[in-house]
Amino acid sequence: MLKNIFLNIKFYIQKLFTSKYKIEGKCNQCGECCKNIVFMIDDEYIKTEKQFEDLKKFDKKYKHFDINGKNEKGVLLFKCKSLDENNRCKDYKFRSLYCRAYPFVTDKIRLGGCETFDTCGYKIVKDKDFKSFLK
Repeated sequence: MLKNIFLNIKFYIQKLFTSKYKIEGKCNQCGECCKNIVFMIDDEYIKTEKQFEDLKKFDKKYKHFDINGKNEKGVLLFKCKSLDENNRCKDYKFRSLYCRAYPFVTDKIRLGGCETFDTCGYKIVKDKDFKSFLK
């Protein structure tokens, strides 16, 4: 019992004293986020066409995307079919929640090493550096 209490306290102290991240900037409308999308199944990035086919069977909204290549880690990159030749969304008012939330920062994204694109106006920055917790 005492061990569980100690582990819970340790967990919350670590959670409290972890660097947090925030988004700064604004959209430059470069379209890179619409051409380099990654998806996950069961906390794993999609790496094969078969996984993508399974994902489309699970949820039809994924039929709105085409495979656009692979990144250096072998993760499939997807392009939204609504992107026009000027990198503008043809369905902007009706875009998915995935698109509306970009760039939403989660621990999974940060620990996976994901960043915004060089052409993107958004930047992921630390809200509070770890050293500031020690003062």
